[in-house]
Amino acid sequence: MNRKLKTKTNIYAFLKSSGVLENGSHEDIQKVRKEYWSEYKRKWRKQKRKIEKELTIHFNPEELAVISLEAKRHKLSRIKFIKHSCFAYINKSFIVPDSFEVKRISQLLSMLYSSIRELLEEDKLSFKSGRDSLEMIQKLEREILPLLNSPKLLRNIQNCI
Repeated sequence: MNRKLKTKTNIYAFLKSSGVLENGSHEDIQKVRKEYWSEYKRKWRKQKRKIEKELTIHFNPEELAVISLEAKRHKLSRIKFIKHSCFAYINKSFIVPDSFEVKRISQLLSMLYSSIRELLEEDKLSFKSGRDSLEMIQKLEREILPLLNSPKLLRNIQNCI
């Protein structure tokens, strides 16, 4: 299979400068490509380490089992769960157990709002009942979505106890 080479890419320039394109076999070209990507990833990681810092943490099997279970329950990777939990602790708040479900609820409320507006525009619903329904949906959005997206702060719960 012959493919047209993209002659304006960095990898093409690397392959051309190595001389492998003119007199190398397919295996030689693959080897030089592998070297290019290895060097590219090494430089990328080095640059990323300048901007972002990485921490290493160790857990015993019981701790790891608890973290794995909770991460799964929150539908997050273990790393994301640990990061979210850490910042939730710092901010004295809870992490949202299932952000996808919260987004789904928000979408359903929006779809319901749109459907009622459509019925109003098509005169299939009385103005008063349509307006009342739209106001009720807006009220639900204002009251429910903030609670779902940002569960109560820990100090608010402590005040209730």
